[in-house]
Amino acid sequence: MTTQDETAVRAVIKAFIDSWNRHDMRTLAALFAEDADFVDVFGNWFNDRIAIERALTQRHATVFQNSQFTEKDVAVRFHKLDLAIVHAVIELSGAVDRQGHQLPPSLGVITSVIEGVEGGWQIIALQNTAVAAQKPPAT
Repeated sequence: MTTQDETAVRAVIKAFIDSWNRHDMRTLAALFAEDADFVDVFGNWFNDRIAIERALTQRHATVFQNSQFTEKDVAVRFHKLDLAIVHAVIELSGAVDRQGHQLPPSLGVITSVIEGVEGGWQIIALQNTAVAAQKPPAT
């Protein structure tokens, strides 16, 4: 692993966030391997690039139509020279519920496995997890 590799892996996460914010699900889906796994924030599991694009296109026409991701933190750990595990803390704003009511901004953690392939890096697995609301400590 080199600094160049880490920069390239971070660029995949940046491209994911940028594609989300432009609501360009074709570009976002192209970041994934053809047989990638994607578990969305609702717990749905999609098993290939086509299913990922289809599901996210539908969601961006409804609940995520005006949503935006803001990167808060990204940690990259290389498991092998060509395999990185990435945790990205993101804030989601602009989402609505199924009834169309505005939801407050919320934090999530995107965990992804990104593999080096000929010509670059691609996501082979990604899970988006909502951060549970923090409760004040009991006194």
